[in-house]
Amino acid sequence: MREVLSFLFDIFTDPLGLPIAGYWEWIILAIITFAAYAIAFRTVGDLYDGGMISGSAAGSVLHWIIRLIVFVVIWAITYFVIWLAKLIFAHWLLIVSILGGILVAAAIVCLIVRYTRKGGENNA
Repeated sequence: MREVLSFLFDIFTDPLGLPIAGYWEWIILAIITFAAYAIAFRTVGDLYDGGMISGSAAGSVLHWIIRLIVFVVIWAITYFVIWLAKLIFAHWLLIVSILGGILVAAAIVCLIVRYTRKGGENNA
């Protein structure tokens, strides 16, 4: 049973690559795999301790399902962070310019509001 579930896990997770250099991808995916294993192991252990499941087949199936879900979620978050970082590094000048423009516009609005209120208080 373990071999079949391991094979299915490998089939589902094999195409999930990261948009970075190969050696970094292997390292990050190894960390994600270890984290998914640890989370699934602990979760299934807690289910056994709580009496919610019994038997090795149920535990094995739940372990691989939880492991797959956790792997995909962590992978998706990692992929998004890498994609966002690449986008920021590729367009850093545009992003800094836009943020600077927003800060200048906010400062102008704050000054206008401040002097408008100050002028209104002096007239009263």
